[in-house]
Amino acid sequence: MRGILLAGIIIGMLGVLDDITISQSAIVFQLKEANKRLTFSELYKRSMDIGKDHIASMTNTLVLVYAGASLPLLLLFTDTTHSFGEVVNYEIIASEIIRTLLGSIGLVLAVPVTTFIAASMADS
Repeated sequence: MRGILLAGIIIGMLGVLDDITISQSAIVFQLKEANKRLTFSELYKRSMDIGKDHIASMTNTLVLVYAGASLPLLLLFTDTTHSFGEVVNYEIIASEIIRTLLGSIGLVLAVPVTTFIAASMADS
């Protein structure tokens, strides 16, 4: 079961990471094409300005996707006599929280790395 849980987390993260890295790379190349005189640092900075918005948007999407997929589990919060701490520690709920956190961390790390690599390639 732990392997299946890990696989679910990885598959969920890969879908979002694929989307954000391709979009971020495309932005870098479009900015360079629009202004060939941009230096590496200018290109990186402008691309990261857009990337910050991508991070916020995709993190919200990730939270909403996981919340939607686990909506029946969220009913535990409203229909239980247990405390919030007990419900959050249920394995099923904790796994959804971990998925969201790991996916968000992956997004936050992927954007600057992708931007750096794409800016390096576009600048050469």
